[in-house]
Amino acid sequence: MIACFVQLLAIGVLSRKAGFGVLTTHVDGTCDVIIEYERRCQLKFDDDAEKASKAMDNRVSMAARIDDVIKRRFKTREAAVPVVGIPLPSLDRYCRGESDVPATRLGQIARACGVTCDFLIFGDVDASVSMSAPLASDIEGDVAFVPLLDVVASAGPGIENPFPATIDHLPFPKRWLAELAVPETFARLLELGGDSMEPTIRDRSICLLDTRFQTPRVEGIYALIDGKDVRIKRIGRGWEGKIVLISDNERYDSETLAGPEAEALRIAGKIVWAGGKI
Repeated sequence: MIACFVQLLAIGVLSRKAGFGVLTTHVDGTCDVIIEYERRCQLKFDDDAEKASKAMDNRVSMAARIDDVIKRRFKTREAAVPVVGIPLPSLDRYCRGESDVPATRLGQIARACGVTCDFLIFGDVDASVSMSAPLASDIEGDVAFVPLLDVVASAGPGIENPFPATIDHLPFPKRWLAELAVPETFARLLELGGDSMEPTIRDRSICLLDTRFQTPRVEGIYALIDGKDVRIKRIGRGWEGKIVLISDNERYDSETLAGPEAEALRIAGKIVWAGGKI
């Protein structure tokens, strides 16, 4: 009797969860109730899985569109950071589809890249804006268009760039230039290649150069012209007028220049920003 009562009680609970209403007293209906309950649970599981799959597909598609418009407008994510106003780690996650994009940040990305939120979310071509179109007037007045030099400055062994010319102009907030105390006419942007300055400056980062610094006044990170090479290194003073080129990455040894080598070294400017103030 006790076993029968427990069985009926269990069936009653399952029946109510499954939405059957009042349970009949027929014990033979036990299997039918359980089967029906399991069927409905499986349907709900399949439905949830399908929704999750669609949500992931939508996130991946949107991430690809975000990454594309950022690269079209700014060349790199690092260059987009000051205008978009989103930290680089968060921007990286959005572009890789690793996290959802809050509505306000989606609006920031759309506004800075000259597209609509509808385009980023749904991929509606009619909702997009020409990537060559100027920034919105309220943004344009707040940014300076800084020359991007046709040079990849090396953090390791030099990369030959004998004639760095301007290949583009990238937007940079005027407020940030003021905070960095860099006059717009002396500001230049260049890309860094190599990992010897990590973690301070990441490989492929866009760096802001203050060209007023032609000699190292204090210890800092500088763009150096070494013959036909352009390099980015931290500079220190050694004994007897020697110059020490220092890598922030512990895997790389410092270099000491003396005599003709030290005299041939020229300073193109001081690195003051690379995704953040240096």
